[in-house]
Amino acid sequence: MEIKEMPIDERYDRLLDDYLLDVATDYAVSKELGGVDKQLDLSVEMQKKMLPKILGSPVFKLLKFLAPGRTFNQLANTWLYNAQTWHPLPTIEVTNVSDREVAGGIKNCVLLQRMRDIVKKTGLEIDPKFICERDAKYFPKLFKEFGIDITWKLEENGCGFIAKLK
Repeated sequence: MEIKEMPIDERYDRLLDDYLLDVATDYAVSKELGGVDKQLDLSVEMQKKMLPKILGSPVFKLLKFLAPGRTFNQLANTWLYNAQTWHPLPTIEVTNVSDREVAGGIKNCVLLQRMRDIVKKTGLEIDPKFICERDAKYFPKLFKEFGIDITWKLEENGCGFIAKLK
């Protein structure tokens, strides 16, 4: 028996599909049990604990006070760089409105396309756009603590957002 090493692209695709299947399953159960909002709040609290400690520190607050534009841009750049974990770079659109505001979005969202396929294949009684609706609630809650207001606009095949430093 000979086993070939799986190419990284195929590994990524399979892991993403498995992850999204778990997300869809968790959502369907949370919805059935009436715990969608509770699950979202728990997810935000857990993610805050996983963020670099610098973001909650007095040093971050001082940097935000002394150089708000630069601090905001570094945070926005990090967030958008990490977005490539889920979205291919060509689907990410970003415009610096000012040194304290960024507008952008995800066009032809791969996650939404795959979630539509998963819901169709599995027959789950859920709207595939729940994944977009979740982000529209998740990111504003996550970044509020750091003095960043985010508004989210759902679109047919993606989303748009505006992030502003308070």
